[in-house]
Amino acid sequence: MNRSNIEKKQIDLIKESICVFTKCMECRDLYREGSLGFERIEDLVDDKGKSCLFRLKEMCHDLFRNSDEASYDEKLYDITVGYIFHEAMKLRENLYQIEYYTPKYGVDFHELTPLENKIVHEIGMLIQKADKRLREGIKEMKPLLNELIEQMKGLIRLYKNNYLIPRFIFENEKALIKVFGKKGFVTLLRDMYRDGHVLLMFKAAHSYLESEYHELARDLFRRVASLDKKNRQAQFLFMYTSAFYFYFKNRPIRAQSYTEKALAMPGDHHQWAVYRESLKKLSKALSGEIKKVKKAQGDLI
Repeated sequence: MNRSNIEKKQIDLIKESICVFTKCMECRDLYREGSLGFERIEDLVDDKGKSCLFRLKEMCHDLFRNSDEASYDEKLYDITVGYIFHEAMKLRENLYQIEYYTPKYGVDFHELTPLENKIVHEIGMLIQKADKRLREGIKEMKPLLNELIEQMKGLIRLYKNNYLIPRFIFENEKALIKVFGKKGFVTLLRDMYRDGHVLLMFKAAHSYLESEYHELARDLFRRVASLDKKNRQAQFLFMYTSAFYFYFKNRPIRAQSYTEKALAMPGDHHQWAVYRESLKKLSKALSGEIKKVKKAQGDLI
């Protein structure tokens, strides 16, 4: 498996983990309201591969179970998710029994035979036990979810060098705050990025740039440069992405303006070498485009 595939799978794993947390909380709230039905818990867990918890379990097995490269934290996460899956399957089974096998009392007990009365009574006792197990299982899910959340934080820290992680955190900030809480999210940012939110934006912008999403990268580099006036790299990369943004928008004169400003900017030429070379090539291409535009304008006069 190549590195880019692994990095994408790491992001998918975190996304599915958030889905599991969200669905677990929804099921807990519905249970408290007395409206948790079998159909709703199927979104959380099933045995057919359509639920988020089933997908997460399979992702963990695929990435960590038989991998010599998986860290201890990753293998522990695989075990935790597997345990939660099996506990959730018990909840699902108890809920199924309650919903589909609770005797329907549409007749007078006096109309039933002694044997029928005995069967109804025994099934009723079994349903009461299933209801008790369901109630206890819902309570036991809380510490398991807390453990999942803490381990998820550890995985995000572990994947800090994954170029997709900053972008993922930036795009999913609200969902992560819902999972970790505002304080937990801020602490996570501080652990990963010494300058917090501004550095996160910068790294997210860089991730967009690597994927050639020039418009998104340009917007974030502009915001970082505005918030951190001393960040010369953000200023340079704002001009760099602007040059390519306007080039692809077929606005060569505007693109050339940003190209010239970026090339004229003093700074870390070694660090910016790759970008400067790209700008020089772009400048040559733009010169030809601008000549064509001016010639076309001259022909119209």
